Amino acid sequence: YARIPIIVIVLLLALSAISASSFSPSPANGSDTDLGALLAFKALLADPHGVLARNWTGTSFCHWIGVLCSRRRQRVAALSLSDTPLAGPLAPHLGNLSFLSILNLTGTSLTGSIPPELGRLRRLRYLSLHENSLSDAIPIALGNLTRLEALSLSFNKLSGQIPPKVFVRLPKLETISLTENGLSGQIPPNLFNNTPSLKYIYFDDNRLSGQIPPEMLLSVHNLREFWLNENGLSGQIPPHLFNSTPSLRIIYLDNNSLSGKIPAEMLLHVHNLEEF
Repeated sequence: YARIPIIVIVLLLALSAISASSFSPSPANGSDTDLGALLAFKALLADPHGVLARNWTGTSFCHWIGVLCSRRRQRVAALSLSDTPLAGPLAPHLGNLSFLSILNLTGTSLTGSIPPELGRLRRLRYLSLHENSLSDAIPIALGNLTRLEALSLSFNKLSGQIPPKVFVRLPKLETISLTENGLSGQIPPNLFNNTPSLKYIYFDDNRLSGQIPPEMLLSVHNLREFWLNENGLSGQIPPHLFNSTPSLRIIYLDNNSLSGKIPAEMLLHVHNLEEF
């Protein structure tokens, strides 16, 4: 499963870019809004190894572990606590971190719902919440993250349908990973109508049903990987599904309930295919 490191690598590169220009001594007069949001986040989480208890002290939050601030102002630009042993719900107060560009809480044993307040983070570029135990539906409010480039909600317990308009306003989105959740229902036909930068789609290992929409990839011209395996999809494979994706390298449709013949023209425009 080579798809997992993609968003991790992107996050690490982004963090390096921010830290190179921003992890500098901070003035003492910090932002009360950001401080309050971080403390509320900390208050809702169990901290069995005392990682936050030891490191998140005082008011100079730009020096706290996992927190990076912008150079020009004492505002949180990145919050990255990947694989930190924590547990508990995700505080809606994180939506108050208005300068946040990266939120990486991979593998932190988060539970409960994804707060719709995260949709207020208009500067957010990378959102990784994968490998947790988050449940309930994907908030439609995530569609407000117009600068988002990578979204990973994989390896959680999310349920319900994929909101039909959640990606409509995300023209910069390159990676979307919903792998191994409990998402059900049909794939909205116009889900990616406004995501021309999309390169990686991981919808595998869910409970999606119905037919693969023929127009699903019509506006996606730079796609590299397309994973729909391990679902309950049925019907025939649309013959022109991949006409607009000449850069496609990997296609996984296995372990569904697809029927009919493999269309002879299906791969006519896919010249770089490596795995099918």
